[in-house]
Amino acid sequence: MSNVYIVDTTLRDGEQTAGVVFANEEKVQIAKMLAELGVYQIEAGIPTMGGDEKEAIKKICKLNLGVSIMGWNRAVIKDVEESIDCGVDAVAISISTSDIHIKHKLKKDRDWVLKSMVDATRFAKKHNLYVSVNAEDASRSDMDFLIKFAKEAKEAGADRLRYCDTVGMMEPFSIYEHIRRIIDEVGIDIEMHT
Repeated sequence: MSNVYIVDTTLRDGEQTAGVVFANEEKVQIAKMLAELGVYQIEAGIPTMGGDEKEAIKKICKLNLGVSIMGWNRAVIKDVEESIDCGVDAVAISISTSDIHIKHKLKKDRDWVLKSMVDATRFAKKHNLYVSVNAEDASRSDMDFLIKFAKEAKEAGADRLRYCDTVGMMEPFSIYEHIRRIIDEVGIDIEMHT
């Protein structure tokens, strides 16, 4: 049996819910409560947004809560620099892996996705950060490409792969098959984001 760790995304993903906005002091209080609950890692927000968002993340990092504090980033080196400036010990490097997102959201190709992810991951590892590479829309991704993406992430130094069921289309048996294949073929820790 593998160990299970809780990565809480309330301060980032939770605030993306329509009508939900946290004041900075609320974010700090939520982070304290999450640490008291014993979560392994708190995804504190998106540093590259700047302003109040960045200030709240800095405050949370300065609390020394005894848990890992992660900043969410696009697969862009400038985003990772903003996370480093906040004092986080971990980063999520997030990019779409499904062809529908690559074509219509990013307006790029698979090679661009791989290069962007690898460059950002290597940069983060040079700064001694824990790296979760997020495969956005993984559940609709071509599995052979997702395996290649996971292998390149691992080779670049990623500590884990976040498998995102972005549109909530998966059921437990299919998720099991996908995750089993990634683990068997790549040998990387997996984070589930459903």
